[in-house]
Amino acid sequence: MASLFSRQTTSWGGRGLFATQSIPSGTLIHTCEAPFASVVFREFRKEVCARCFAYAFDAKRNTWNVRLDVGSGNGMWFCSDECRDEWVEEGGGGELVGQVNAAIDRVARSLQKEKGKAKEHDRTVSHPPQTDVTKQRLDEAWANADRVPKEMLDEMELEYARFILSALIRRHREQAGVVSKANSWDDMLELQDNELPYIQSRPHALASQLRVFAFVCRVVAIVPALAPSVTTPQYVRELLARDPGNVFGIYEQNRTGDSEMFGWSMYVSASFFNHDCTPNVKKQRSGRALSFYTTRDVAAGDELCTNYIDLDDPVHKRREQLARNWYFDCVCARCRAESGEV
Repeated sequence: MASLFSRQTTSWGGRGLFATQSIPSGTLIHTCEAPFASVVFREFRKEVCARCFAYAFDAKRNTWNVRLDVGSGNGMWFCSDECRDEWVEEGGGGELVGQVNAAIDRVARSLQKEKGKAKEHDRTVSHPPQTDVTKQRLDEAWANADRVPKEMLDEMELEYARFILSALIRRHREQAGVVSKANSWDDMLELQDNELPYIQSRPHALASQLRVFAFVCRVVAIVPALAPSVTTPQYVRELLARDPGNVFGIYEQNRTGDSEMFGWSMYVSASFFNHDCTPNVKKQRSGRALSFYTTRDVAAGDELCTNYIDLDDPVHKRREQLARNWYFDCVCARCRAESGEV
């Protein structure tokens, strides 16, 4: 499938995927078999299959009952024996995943107790957001990350910690030769680094990221296998810099049009499909795999684009969403036409 397109530099300086030959409508052009890293929100852990992300409610069940004990009293839930067995056969992380899950719970409980024992006037206050964010100031903040006080995270910060740790587990297993180096850490580094625009648009996020790193360090102190990943903030920072604009929500799949987000995942190769408000590619999730199909005939040399947002929105709203969440100004033919720019 890769021969149908190639990665090239676009006219505006970014990178995109361009057809190397004529491609008929309805052609499957690419499939990402598994995410590089992912997190299922804690509240859905028993309802969403750990391997294929199937939702128990869609099968008229409250929870999945196929459980795999991964050590330390922790478990993972699957929609079927087949999914559980395939997860094990693929080397899903087993005992290491259990150790990390147990360590997350242990650190969270410890921090909660510390917070409860603290006197009101001694409690750590929220860090004020840093203004006038520059690359130099970000470098300085991360250089002093080891000085960040250990604080209890809110629920979303805990999900970020789980996401980061899933990536660090994958990196550890990649280094150990347990998993294929396709879709590797180096491949992830090829994704656009959105750290600076992300923090500039959300200054409060820097303090949050530093708190998450401090939490991850405490977890890793209990799981020595991952220790090389946090001797410096480098790997955590690299991942967090590519999370904005490069991850996909894990949504319920149903026919009603309504959906619920269960978590998010990073599919490295999928992130090279750029956005267009008149896309020629659509994405479709089947289990944990993410596939891309052409929606019309594509000529050789044309860029293959999908959509990141609701295409029914008016042009000003589309452009606002893309600028806020994907850090670019959309100048596709449709946006220019609807804005009277052509």
